[in-house]
Amino acid sequence: MRVVDLHTHSHCSDGSDAPDEVVRRAAALGFAAIALTDHDTVSGVAIARQAAEEAGMGFLSGTEISAEYDGAEIHVVGLGIDPTRPGLLATLEALADGRLRRAERIAEKLVGAGVEIDLDAVRTRLGAGGVIGRMHIAQEIRRLGHARTVQQAFDRFLNPGGKAFVGKARIDCAAAIEAIHGAGGLAFVAHPGIGAARRRLGKLLQLPFDGIEAYHVKHSPGRVELYLQAAAERDLLVSGGSDCHGVASRSPEMGKVRVPYECYERILEALASRRG
Repeated sequence: MRVVDLHTHSHCSDGSDAPDEVVRRAAALGFAAIALTDHDTVSGVAIARQAAEEAGMGFLSGTEISAEYDGAEIHVVGLGIDPTRPGLLATLEALADGRLRRAERIAEKLVGAGVEIDLDAVRTRLGAGGVIGRMHIAQEIRRLGHARTVQQAFDRFLNPGGKAFVGKARIDCAAAIEAIHGAGGLAFVAHPGIGAARRRLGKLLQLPFDGIEAYHVKHSPGRVELYLQAAAERDLLVSGGSDCHGVASRSPEMGKVRVPYECYERILEALASRRG
């Protein structure tokens, strides 16, 4: 059966691997198509698209927008977006500014915890267009010897309850959907089985979402079936993927979630219909 992975991250947001490395890894695992959905940026899309073309894979440009609904954090995945649309870029730039301010606050807290990191050095290694995320800071903490592993850096300093935890910048959920639609893409409720989305899915689906991420590495088979049924009842598209953040993660997830190719085909059809 042909399968796809429509939720992946690179080092352009909070993954550990370059965009082309993400694609090549997916190709080696036998995926027929992939989407790069970095948090609040599209800076890796062009590189990933080229790598997918070279590998003979289907590709969807994407992003995962940090949003808020009913006072809680919700993630919105956009697929099939035009990464050059000014409205989308303005939205992502505002979020990137928020991420930079967050990184600066984390760095201040780390100093208080006896860890001095150089954000300029982190930014230089990240490259132009990338957004500093917790993964990059965690890698720097490990490089400086304050943690044995990247995951330990997260657990000790960066996760909720850690010595340097700072919440992320978010925008209204409806505004995130509008930005995705304005860029010609389709908006999906990300991983509805975890976090605040699980308790608010009914309300969320009153917003103009195009689909649900039924498949996710943290969704049990029962949850997958529940979300497939919810999508069918509402005539919504289905997406999903590994949500893999790269080889530096505690348990790299790519290959553990194999979304049926027909989901990708339906998304392509919807995109074609939207564009007339």
